[in-house]
Amino acid sequence: MKTTAKTTLKYTLPLMFALMIVCNHKATAKGAPDVIYTYDARPLKKLDLKVVANRNRMWDTLHALAALQGLANRRTPALQVFYADGFGVDTDRFWLDWCRGEDGWLKNRRVQPLSNLQEAARAFRHVFAGLVVYDGRVPATSNAASTAAGCEGLLPVRFDPSPDSVFTLLSRHLKIPVRLWLVNPDGSSKFTGKGVVPDLNEASSGSAKADVHRWAMARYLDTKRCDPRFAAYYVDAHWRRVSRDGAAELHTLTNHDYFIARRAFFFDLSPWADEAPNDDHNQPVGTDRRVMLQLLRALYDQAEGGIIKIGGFPSWPYKYTNLTGGRHEPVATEWEFARLISQFNAYHEADAAGLGTMANASFYQHYPLAERYAQPNPRPTLDEWKAKGFITAEGKVADKCFVGHYVGDYDAPSWLYKAVPAFFADGARGQVPLGWALDPNLSDRAPQALAYAYRHATRNDFFIAGDSGAGYLNPRALTVRPESGLPSGLEAWTRYCQSHYARWDMTITGFVLDGSAGASTELEWAAYNKFSADGLGTHFESGPALHGGVPACPERDLPDNVEEAAAIIARDATGSAERPVFQWRRSILKSPAWYAELSRLLREKHPAARVEVVDAYTFFGLIKHHLTNSRAASTVTR
Repeated sequence: MKTTAKTTLKYTLPLMFALMIVCNHKATAKGAPDVIYTYDARPLKKLDLKVVANRNRMWDTLHALAALQGLANRRTPALQVFYADGFGVDTDRFWLDWCRGEDGWLKNRRVQPLSNLQEAARAFRHVFAGLVVYDGRVPATSNAASTAAGCEGLLPVRFDPSPDSVFTLLSRHLKIPVRLWLVNPDGSSKFTGKGVVPDLNEASSGSAKADVHRWAMARYLDTKRCDPRFAAYYVDAHWRRVSRDGAAELHTLTNHDYFIARRAFFFDLSPWADEAPNDDHNQPVGTDRRVMLQLLRALYDQAEGGIIKIGGFPSWPYKYTNLTGGRHEPVATEWEFARLISQFNAYHEADAAGLGTMANASFYQHYPLAERYAQPNPRPTLDEWKAKGFITAEGKVADKCFVGHYVGDYDAPSWLYKAVPAFFADGARGQVPLGWALDPNLSDRAPQALAYAYRHATRNDFFIAGDSGAGYLNPRALTVRPESGLPSGLEAWTRYCQSHYARWDMTITGFVLDGSAGASTELEWAAYNKFSADGLGTHFESGPALHGGVPACPERDLPDNVEEAAAIIARDATGSAERPVFQWRRSILKSPAWYAELSRLLREKHPAARVEVVDAYTFFGLIKHHLTNSRAASTVTR
């Protein structure tokens, strides 16, 4: 979420193994097994979550399954889970079928279903060493268990001695040994927020939650068991306490698999310094934030100032906002989190509540990407603009309202993973020029989705980066860093983006999201010019501009209602009969049919607006032409 349009959607929503890169799209991953095992977890979504036992069953099963999958898929794609869906598509099934069919990557692989967790544990007994048992009364221990899962090869399980629990199944029936206890073996809490932190020679912080994070940092970060380039910010077992009907998509447990495979550090802490979090009311105010800053600094130091990927998003339905008893709105919480992590060279892949559930990223990390993907359509030329009447015989930009569509928001692989199968099947796609804002870093967790989009593009599908490039952070917080006190991260960010943009042939950043870190300046624009030379969608600027020769235009959100959207565009087109007007319009999770209907309404109901919907390269190219050549550049309006 960055502005009001997305608020509606998003807030009602040893070292890693390298990704195999080959040039042939349809090559088979080296060492891929002959058999792909599948586990159907979809029946869990039918449980009545008003019943505590059902919430426990869902949480415990999916937590253990995600870890098992991450470990099983660490070196090769072996275990696929069916759970995620979206926009009327059985998403997990879609991608497996495509990779076994049209794409051909897995065409020679046999599929073998697993009927239950017991069968899955037996099939992959060779990938894990035992169990890590955590404390349901101290929810933070669940994320510590996910960290332990990746670093020590363990399956996380909540302590629950009842006969039908996952703990009983794995520890007693399957006799899998417990290798690590995050709760005392008698079920009493190991972390109490009193005395000293368990296993550490240091005083308790006064918060069991904070102590768990400090313990995990000492065990996994200080010893360099984690890969500091990866972290995971997902809701902990507090979900079990407060979730109800409709929450089957909000726990994001199936997202853990990739980060467990990558030996990431899991955490769930409030970014606010002025209030205690609602999941730990009695902690000294600011403790969560202080521990978070310590964690981010530890990751930064171990990553040697490189860029850090953080999967996840503030768990706004459950924590840290005025929806859960706090004083801060969800957008403000998001922006504060982004501002803080940006100061440590970290970005987040915004698996936000609502559509944030994703499965199988650990599986698809092995998808064999090509070294480079060219834009499916060539960049438009000056002659083409003249032929279409966008530039007059006198060489001036025509007096029309030029609208470019920022098709977002794809700063989260979970959203991309679900949207591509649905929206790229829309029969209206190709009728209207669309700038698909797909953050190129999403190719780490959903590479097949980007490859599919490029392969199936029409003449009107163009690909640009979303917010804020190769990951969602605040550019100004790369240079102004009051909390971290670190040197500028702008050079590291530039190198990171250059690599991702080059692979996907992107040269436009559709939304440079400034958030609460402050407006970007020429210092930050100069860095973006090195990888985003064809255009910048900006956050706080008042109108079109040139930054070191790069055309820029502020993004403005459109409402969900298509008739209202058309009316707003027409309203803001005032003056298009006397001078060119530029509108860079952002919409969230809209289908190609929505954009086609919007264009129809503009033609039929608002002809006086003189609207021309153009592709992103034409849009920013016309701005550059106009501001460079027009003597009346100062008359350009929003």
